[in-house]
Amino acid sequence: MTSAKRAHLPVEQRRAQLVAAAMQVMQREGAWALTTRAVAREAGVPLGAVHYAFGAKAELVRAVFQADRDRATALLMRAVEAGGTPTEVLTRALVGYADSVIADPGAEMVLQELTMMGGRDDDLRAAARESTEQYRRDALDLLHRVAEVSGGTWAGDVDVLAESVLGLLFGASVNWLCTGDDALFRRCATDAARVLAGRLVTGSAGDAASPPPPGAAPVRADHPGR
Repeated sequence: MTSAKRAHLPVEQRRAQLVAAAMQVMQREGAWALTTRAVAREAGVPLGAVHYAFGAKAELVRAVFQADRDRATALLMRAVEAGGTPTEVLTRALVGYADSVIADPGAEMVLQELTMMGGRDDDLRAAARESTEQYRRDALDLLHRVAEVSGGTWAGDVDVLAESVLGLLFGASVNWLCTGDDALFRRCATDAARVLAGRLVTGSAGDAASPPPPGAAPVRADHPGR
């Protein structure tokens, strides 16, 4: 009876089950310990079920990255939808990201390990690159939405601003994994949000934005083409 139930589990449900099992394996043993056989054993399913759901280990890694991106995207969108000044929205987004890392350090360590492994493993490189590019798009989308709802424009290169946000968050996450200093992590996120908001030219005294540096052209608040 158990085998029959497993055989008829909807593929999306099976994929979610296997992604969760993969995270459990990697949090316990490290990302380098990920194999389809280990995932099958963790999930209590035949090895063939893993290959049927994902085809190959790289596809499973893509699904692990996708699950984290879905979570991060939802967090950023909630920050925007809650409203407020640009500083408030950005603080909510960046500190919220820091809080999510603090709440689940094992998951963050796995994702950092997988990303670094993508620099050495040809099979994982494409998955790591795709994940990084999606995070960039999410950061850009956040900045464009903040500019749009505030009626402002970004002073400077918005691609550079988005990359700087990602660099700070990912770098601060690594530092936090090593030190466990929650307060410093949150202070860095808060400061980054305040500095970033200062690059938004809104013409509003309520959320004062610094004037653009000499020679910097404001960036339009339109959403980038997808």
